[in-house]
Amino acid sequence: MNILVFDTIGKAAISRDSGLKIKTLIDKQLSDTGSVVIDFSNVELYASPFFNAAIATYLGTMTVEQMREQFSFLNLNNVGRNLLNQVIHNAIQFYSKSEEEQEKIQSGIENGVE
Repeated sequence: MNILVFDTIGKAAISRDSGLKIKTLIDKQLSDTGSVVIDFSNVELYASPFFNAAIATYLGTMTVEQMREQFSFLNLNNVGRNLLNQVIHNAIQFYSKSEEEQEKIQSGIENGVE
């Protein structure tokens, strides 16, 4: 069963809240089948907070190879695909840091410092 992003959140995959809605569906699908197909048909707008919430956190518990085996992304336009790739790249770098460094980064983000 595919997760149809448009059916859940509409044409804009931009907010953290929307990403969390999709993440809930991903969690269930991964639990049930061990893999997930995420279909972005009819989605027109993308932003990193969506992908950070929906996808990036998985790289804290799985490798990129595991993600490639378990996740399929369908019907992403070029903007969406490029943004997803950038978010994944950033997540790999973030999760490669020590927990102390991760906490400092997270604290800076929450306090508006980059």
